[in-house]
Amino acid sequence: MTPIYSDSCLGFQIEGQDIKGRIIRLDTVLNDVLNKHDYPGEVKQQLGQAMVLTAMLGSMMKFDGILTLQLKSNGRIKTLVSDYATEGKGAGVVRGYCGMGEDGTPLLGEGQLMITIDQGQYMDRYQGIVKLEGGSLKKSAEEYFQTSEQLPTHLMISCDQGADGRWSAAAIMIQHLAGKDREENERQDHWNTATILLSSIKTSELLDNSLSLQDLLLRLYHEAGVRVFTPTEINTGCRCSEDKLRTVLASFSTEELHDCAEDGIITMTCEFCMTNHKFELKKLIN
Repeated sequence: MTPIYSDSCLGFQIEGQDIKGRIIRLDTVLNDVLNKHDYPGEVKQQLGQAMVLTAMLGSMMKFDGILTLQLKSNGRIKTLVSDYATEGKGAGVVRGYCGMGEDGTPLLGEGQLMITIDQGQYMDRYQGIVKLEGGSLKKSAEEYFQTSEQLPTHLMISCDQGADGRWSAAAIMIQHLAGKDREENERQDHWNTATILLSSIKTSELLDNSLSLQDLLLRLYHEAGVRVFTPTEINTGCRCSEDKLRTVLASFSTEELHDCAEDGIITMTCEFCMTNHKFELKKLIN
């Protein structure tokens, strides 16, 4: 397999063990999104972590659909939304934005993490909600996996800005599968060893765009061996469109449309991509 460095998610299995995992790193995709927003650095860091987690979760969907991650907190980041939409053939598009509150409060306070999966006609819509404890996206995500999949999960996630000003975000997780072919003591020993090795990874390694995802996995699990699967490509983009916004405006009364207009123009800004969509009032009310 061609070495993969970023903007892809790679599934893997530790050889001879009941442990599977996924590893992902975002570079160009992440910077395309973050550069559209004038957030403070620590806010971009949280958004980057949310986006890489969203893309990792979304890449696990078996059918085309949309996975949405939403945080609500009483901190400076009041809301954070990131979603991942599959494009077909396994690839997907990730995007995100934050809603800010007042300064002087914790960045992420108490609140909740909601993950919604909608795969259209193929599967029932699913929503999982867990508590946002101590402002930690990592801990809340691990609790989500434990609640939704009932599988022990260990996660490492990071986002940071390099000396060149570019952002990088990455995550790796392992899950303990229900196995029947091995003794429980052996299975538990495998899991304990795998989690210790995962915890040993350095942030600099996880975010190093010159280190391929395959080589990083080999550094961690070379003794047991690791098998990698077909990668999922992650792209950037936005699903906003004038047709969708026009449908929204069609639900407004004439009075409401006049209130929204300025000099005969209604401007609607997409929170994700910050694109301004302009509509002539006279065309909307005719």
